[in-house]
Amino acid sequence: MRTLFRILVPLVVAVAALGVVRPSWACGCGALITRTDSGVNVADETSIVRYDGSSEEIVMRLSVRSSARDAAWLMPTPSRAAVSLGERGWFDQLDRLTEPRIVRHRHWLPDLGGGTRVAGAPAPAGGRVGVLARQRLGPFEVTTLSAADSHALAAWLTSHGYHLKGRLSQALAPYVARRWTYTAVRLAPESGPLTGELDPLRIRFTSAAPVYPIRLSRLASTPQAVHLYVLAPHRVTVRGLGLFTTYAGRVRPAQVSSPRLRALLGGGAFMTEFVRQGIPPADFTDDLGFGYTADTSYRQVEYEEGGLVTFLGLPAFLWVLALPVVVVVALVAILVARRSRTRRSIRTTP
Repeated sequence: MRTLFRILVPLVVAVAALGVVRPSWACGCGALITRTDSGVNVADETSIVRYDGSSEEIVMRLSVRSSARDAAWLMPTPSRAAVSLGERGWFDQLDRLTEPRIVRHRHWLPDLGGGTRVAGAPAPAGGRVGVLARQRLGPFEVTTLSAADSHALAAWLTSHGYHLKGRLSQALAPYVARRWTYTAVRLAPESGPLTGELDPLRIRFTSAAPVYPIRLSRLASTPQAVHLYVLAPHRVTVRGLGLFTTYAGRVRPAQVSSPRLRALLGGGAFMTEFVRQGIPPADFTDDLGFGYTADTSYRQVEYEEGGLVTFLGLPAFLWVLALPVVVVVALVAILVARRSRTRRSIRTTP
């Protein structure tokens, strides 16, 4: 499966009360962290971003490999977020819609080549941290917070089991200045290690413009990946990170099978897919912003070798090569026939 978008901005490097928390920076969302020394490796991460002009939804799917039993992340949003669970099948359906168009390229002559080529909410006064909501969603413990001071926010997170280094409070400062809110998510499976594909999280909030909160990925220690499906009234462009557009086209509810995904699409949306691997952490200088552009459709085309052109069961180039021989034979036959007729004519002349 291809690797966006797909977004939650996790907590960064942390020190646990009795041990060291080891982060694993393996996706565009940043890093999941655990209290153990095992770390978490994000094998696959993709996000659906839906914007309708006033509200935004981000649905994120993570597949992780780890022997850890707990982990956590933090996501800033411009306003208070409502969190629910999405469906894993949504991503498979969008994957099928955006698959490249396959064109079989057939040759007239033998070819040694082959393969495929790809042509804010009000903050509490006095620096206090406000707990806006708490809920349990499957394996997730979700807390929505507001704060007027980044150090107070970091202190609250640390006191509630999110053990942080000082760099995170500095990284959160721009969000605090803009009076954003924060969704703190702890993954705590009932039993067994935190591994495999997790239930997608669906986060909804109001926003004056579509945004992908990804600034905290600057704290990563390894290159990142971003894979996004952006659903909006029109085709969008993205500012920053040099993401590649791999699909653009209007999607109708009838094209998907999940009733909840149909509801997410509403009356339909223009879908733009963005992908990029190996992004240096230093490139994450701000959150991703989007702007509308002309609704020009685009779909990748992959060319596959389709073999040789044939005619009557034989490669066409053999017929082409044989044509001069056939012409020569025909001419010789005509000349021989003419000479034969001439000789017969001479012998029969009195």
